[in-house]
Amino acid sequence: MHKIQKNTLPSGTVRIACGLLLSSTLVQISHAFVFDDDPNALLGSSRGGMALWDYCYGKDDSAALPVDPRTLVQPGTSDGKAVHFNAYWAECHVDPIAVKEAGHPETCGELRDIFYRGEELMDTGSSRPAALFVGEGNNDLAAAGGIATFPATQYNKLWQRWGNYTERPDNFDLLVSNRYGSGLSTGRNPYPLPGEDPNQTNGGSGQLPEMFTQLRKDNGTWSGRIGVTCHGCHSGEVGKPSDGDGLGFIFGGSSATDLNLFLRDMLPLGYLASLATPLNLTQTRGTNNASAVNIAFLFPDRGLPSISGFLNILGSGSTGSMDSPPWWNMGHRPVKFVDGLFPMDAPRVDAVFYTPIFGLFGGTTGALGEVGQNWMREHGPEMNLWVESLKAPKYPLPVDTALAEEGAVLFHELDLWSRDNPVSRRPEGNGSCASCHGAYAPRYVNDPGYLETPQLEGMASYIVPLDIIGTDSRRVLTNTEGMQRAGADNFFGYPATKGTENDCGPQNQKRLRGDRELGYLAQPLYGVWASAPYFHNGSVPNVWEVLKPQDRYPIWRRVSAPRPDNTEGTVVMGFDTHLERAFDSEKLGWKYDEISCTNLPPMVEPAFNCSRRNIYTTPWPQLALELLYGNLTGAWNVDFPPIVTTENMENRKIYNTHMYSQGNEGHEFTAVLTDEERYALIEYMKTL
Repeated sequence: MHKIQKNTLPSGTVRIACGLLLSSTLVQISHAFVFDDDPNALLGSSRGGMALWDYCYGKDDSAALPVDPRTLVQPGTSDGKAVHFNAYWAECHVDPIAVKEAGHPETCGELRDIFYRGEELMDTGSSRPAALFVGEGNNDLAAAGGIATFPATQYNKLWQRWGNYTERPDNFDLLVSNRYGSGLSTGRNPYPLPGEDPNQTNGGSGQLPEMFTQLRKDNGTWSGRIGVTCHGCHSGEVGKPSDGDGLGFIFGGSSATDLNLFLRDMLPLGYLASLATPLNLTQTRGTNNASAVNIAFLFPDRGLPSISGFLNILGSGSTGSMDSPPWWNMGHRPVKFVDGLFPMDAPRVDAVFYTPIFGLFGGTTGALGEVGQNWMREHGPEMNLWVESLKAPKYPLPVDTALAEEGAVLFHELDLWSRDNPVSRRPEGNGSCASCHGAYAPRYVNDPGYLETPQLEGMASYIVPLDIIGTDSRRVLTNTEGMQRAGADNFFGYPATKGTENDCGPQNQKRLRGDRELGYLAQPLYGVWASAPYFHNGSVPNVWEVLKPQDRYPIWRRVSAPRPDNTEGTVVMGFDTHLERAFDSEKLGWKYDEISCTNLPPMVEPAFNCSRRNIYTTPWPQLALELLYGNLTGAWNVDFPPIVTTENMENRKIYNTHMYSQGNEGHEFTAVLTDEERYALIEYMKTL
């Protein structure tokens, strides 16, 4: 990831997020990417991002924007087509006055202005970065005086929590990055070292991992206070910058952080936000609980919480482990989150935890809450557009073109139910990978039998019913009808749109989804090679095992990065992201070690056995705990033993699929593929 300054490019040239110019080999037209030079080609990819942003490349600021392709996904769009949609675009800004939020940009210039404002908020080390629960304010009243930030003096003492150190190590920045699993960018993300004045050193001489950023004061000077960013759950490292454009630290994918460990280390140093550690995080490194937005739904936009609303939220259960989907696919999805909970045009909820904290409490906090909400009304759309414009990194290793072309045909044409498939089938779509995940190859993008218009290239908006997808159901079941009704009255659910044709509340409410069954949204597959592990809970380490369920291993651990010199006896290492050492190019994912159930370390899962969960073989203590987890919000986190010893920290690297919410079952319909077909499909997915 290379950070560049806004004004370094010539007039009329547009830069995309991550500082990479669009490849000149792509044909830029108003119909997204159709590859007019060879409309019958089997290979070619826009690498995700946002069609409107791509359209404006090289165009004058006055150029009028075309239709956003996502808005074309409406009932009937995919009737009789090979690619099927069952979740549709909702326009949250039909009445900007009612929602008190600006409408959509109409020109390339307006789009760029919004993007640049969002970039400043989301890109660490910028002129006005934002952080969780404070927005931009390091001491604003609406952010409770900046309680969610911490001074650099505390941060500089983290080494005291690691053991075996008698003084601050010279490679402190590298050790922080390794220990907590967040990469260091090549761009500046400064903080002041001990004794430094940040405003005499341009922010300081230290380099923060991207999960943190130093905030600015209202006058633009450095504050010396550090906040946590959403890049802890949503961004990560793949390879190093010398491996290829956009590699190294990547905004928008492949997170491997352990924010729980960081908060545990910071609590004794006086960071009060660490008190919330048991309530909002998970038990395994690399996963998160960012989906626990249901807790925010407790407070309606107006008035006080009702008893029924409180009980609905309290009883919705613990969401458990999540592996956030890549941001670079958001521009090709009409709905967001792994189950399509909200329309993509509801930008507030994406950055819900950036809201100055009193804005989370709706009408209960009066004027301070309104200040916090106004901050999100102004900046939520800016942050959302920046995210939607991100591009997936290009696969950096050699590709067998002939095999990839074979895979492209299989991906778009092979009906998995033309064989003896034990999984039930729905009548929609052609039964191929593309029927759920979208069409990418120009040959099929330009085929009206696949898409109504080529503008729908790469569009995925099929929520696969649970009885077909078969993956761990906990996330879906947590989003109960009662929880969603509470969300419809919450600020983040756009209550001003409730009951209208473009209702932007939770989309899985029965009154909105109608006969559509609950399930998981099939994701667009741009940059799929760089987004391991897979499934919504990160339970499968590579694409091969997604396609071949019988090869999945129940308990596994990704390879750790090599330990730097002179760090023996102290856990400082996260997962290895080096392409040569840790990436499996054949299976397309991360290498891992199999962990034997008989040698499972203590405290990985107290009182749990290693058999697959079911009512007949699971011991009653485990069944009782799962009943508690599934019916009481936050119980999954409160139950977890504290991170105290080196062994506890290391155990958090183990992914145990027998644990609550971490099952690796599902996607069984690909079991009918041959190994030769799997190799071809994988080779094709490298090119997306």
